[in-house]
Amino acid sequence: MKLKTYLATYLLFLVVLFSCFAIVSAFMVNSQINMYMERSAAEFQRIAVSLSRDIAILSGISQDLAGDLYALLNNYMEHYAGANVALELYVLPSGYTIQATGVTATFTSYQDGHFIEVAGQLPEPFRAFWLDYSLDITPSMAAMGRIQNILFYVCLGFALLTAAMLYVILARIFKPLGLVSHASRKIAAGHYDERITLHGKNELAAMAQGFNTMADEIQTQMQILKDEADAKQQFVDNIAHELRTPLTSIFGYAEYVQKIASNDGDTIEAMQYIMDEAEHMQNIANSLLTLATLRGYTAEMHSINASDLFDHIKKSLRHQTAQIITETDTETIYGQEDLVRSLLLNLVTNALKACPPEGGVVTLSARVGEGETTLTVTDNGCGISEENLARITEPFYRADKSRNRAMGGVGLGLAICTRIAQAHGTNLVITSVVNTGTTVEITLPSQSPRFYNLATTPQQSCNKAAL
Repeated sequence: MKLKTYLATYLLFLVVLFSCFAIVSAFMVNSQINMYMERSAAEFQRIAVSLSRDIAILSGISQDLAGDLYALLNNYMEHYAGANVALELYVLPSGYTIQATGVTATFTSYQDGHFIEVAGQLPEPFRAFWLDYSLDITPSMAAMGRIQNILFYVCLGFALLTAAMLYVILARIFKPLGLVSHASRKIAAGHYDERITLHGKNELAAMAQGFNTMADEIQTQMQILKDEADAKQQFVDNIAHELRTPLTSIFGYAEYVQKIASNDGDTIEAMQYIMDEAEHMQNIANSLLTLATLRGYTAEMHSINASDLFDHIKKSLRHQTAQIITETDTETIYGQEDLVRSLLLNLVTNALKACPPEGGVVTLSARVGEGETTLTVTDNGCGISEENLARITEPFYRADKSRNRAMGGVGLGLAICTRIAQAHGTNLVITSVVNTGTTVEITLPSQSPRFYNLATTPQQSCNKAAL
């Protein structure tokens, strides 16, 4: 690309340069010839007038007119010979007429030189005389040729200098393009951290900056895709891990019932284990279905009585050992009631599990702000480390690896809570201090929204009370 651009540009430059040289040379030569022709025509007129005056004088006093005219013409020829002018005088035959009138000047080139020739009759009353004037401009044309040669060599030197300068300029211009090409190939090969370093404020620097911005976006998107792929793989791994234990238990107890002679008590106990593990698998399936249903779902916003909602949650968890405190300064919040109830029930349940066996306190509150209500669940439990806090809403993720399934559920509760919050156009805000407690907040509108979900189809609406 660079070589083609260089050759095309340089050839175009040569064509323009030497075309200009040819035009300037022709103009200089023509101007020189025209100048000599004008000067020769004027000098011819002066000579003709002077010669006519001298002939008139000789006609009145000469005894030998022919001889005296010859001597007179020789004097003129000797006088003008120093100016490279040759003169010839002719006497026209009697009765001979000249069709053309006036003076004619022409440029003539011969092998021995270049001449300006002017011819014409003498003024009245000596029209019978014909004068030829010839100016030798060979030295001037030779000097003009030398000037043209000098100009040609100057153009040639300028062309060579331009060739070197053009190569340097194009090299500087194409250097960023080379960097872009190299960086794009590196990015295409998977090196997404490749960047272009180019300083300045010109268009090339702007192009490099734009390329780096594009590369940043590509790297970001590729990282997002990688994270999503890793999350999907982790999700599959977690499902396999969660299903392996109940399936192993179901198979083992079923085999025990089939092969071992046992009493009714053993059989009932084995079947109970099988039913418990099957129920756990059913809970996983239901939670996964809820997650799938909530993807892209938009909640139907209706008024909810805050006091009734909090009382329902307290009654549902009345057998817990920790104390549940409810606080609200509003009677109405807006959201999809079944989803909000499921959200708060799951958050409070998690808070209760995190509390110590004695002295545990969970506070469920609703506080009104400017056009919004903040629902808060706070506990005084063990808290969550900063490392685990970033991943706590991932499906099947447990911050406390030592928890068994009886204590930790299936590990999908907070993932579903996150989807419920997103369905209401908001997000969970979780803050925690280890050995101090955890606070979870979600913000809902405190007044009736102007628009309800018009895009929700009957297939999207479903009861999600059971997590």
